[in-house]
Amino acid sequence: MGPPMPPPKRGGGGGLVIGLIGGGLVLLVIIAVVVFVVAKGGGKSPEEKLTAAATNMDAARAVSLKGTFGGSETLRGELNVTKGGRAMGPVTWNSDQVTVLSADGKLFVKGDKSYWTRQISSTDDPYYLTSGEQWGRLSADELDLDFKEQLSPTALASKIRSARLSRVKPIETTWMGKKALKFSTFSSTLYITDEDDAELIRYEATTPRVALDVTPKDSGDASSLISDMRTSMGELKDAFNASSKPTVDEWKKGGCNGNSGCTVEAKIRPPYDVEKPVTIDVRFRLTAGTLTGRDLGNCTARITISSSLAQWASCRVVSSSWTSWAKATGGTFYKHAEYKVIGATSAEVSALQNGLDSE
Repeated sequence: MGPPMPPPKRGGGGGLVIGLIGGGLVLLVIIAVVVFVVAKGGGKSPEEKLTAAATNMDAARAVSLKGTFGGSETLRGELNVTKGGRAMGPVTWNSDQVTVLSADGKLFVKGDKSYWTRQISSTDDPYYLTSGEQWGRLSADELDLDFKEQLSPTALASKIRSARLSRVKPIETTWMGKKALKFSTFSSTLYITDEDDAELIRYEATTPRVALDVTPKDSGDASSLISDMRTSMGELKDAFNASSKPTVDEWKKGGCNGNSGCTVEAKIRPPYDVEKPVTIDVRFRLTAGTLTGRDLGNCTARITISSSLAQWASCRVVSSSWTSWAKATGGTFYKHAEYKVIGATSAEVSALQNGLDSE
């Protein structure tokens, strides 16, 4: 027999192994096979993320919108909009800081005396304005916005679905520190979070012209803001209508021949642009000698007009100024009429609050 064979060399991985089998020399070639497993990404597609964002928005009872609300008038600030399209929040309207409440086709604004003095078309300082903030009603046309059709959670969910139908290619970006997908369509730009359970976080559009950060509200937050809205609606019982102005159709003569007082009566024509019935506080005021003469006193009458026909209002001025003037000199005096058109009747306030029950 020959000398023993040396032990085989071992290599790492693949290599050459030499063995002796039945007295013969056998070469065994072992090939190392490296298997690469490429894992498929598990995230949703951009279209699926849009669907998720639309579903989440549809489920929201309310949404917070912060930014610029354009149109014929410009608002800047934050408004909370419910699923039913009722909106409220603090904003800067042009240069004025006010609170806006829009609900059921009615627009109310809470502002200070300087704001309302500029809004009310009157040569006189409105007698009912106080130094603090007050609710007043404006024509709904003052805002070129339909919150229910354009900015409610339901409306925004529809905008998101439209972006999916348009099959636009998203751009990967960030917004407010969050990874986002940006979708630009013919009339709007939407940013959604770049995650499977996506949410709308930014909405920009040309009609209406808006640029807004978006935060859907969960049930608890929505309940709180709806409660605040209900409280503010209760304050509207003291609101005035700043967009409407009645006129005197006819003054009744007589009633002012003694020094004890003066009964003033006039037929009041209601504003043409208000819903009927409309309640109006009429303050009659007297001045001596000229339109801007010495004040002789005033009184207030409340009337409710149910049609477009003028209605009589009357009250009696009893004052020391009238008595002293009538006893001393008497003579020519002038009658004035000032108005506070009630912005919301008790029935309207109740209807506004009852409307929140559906939210």
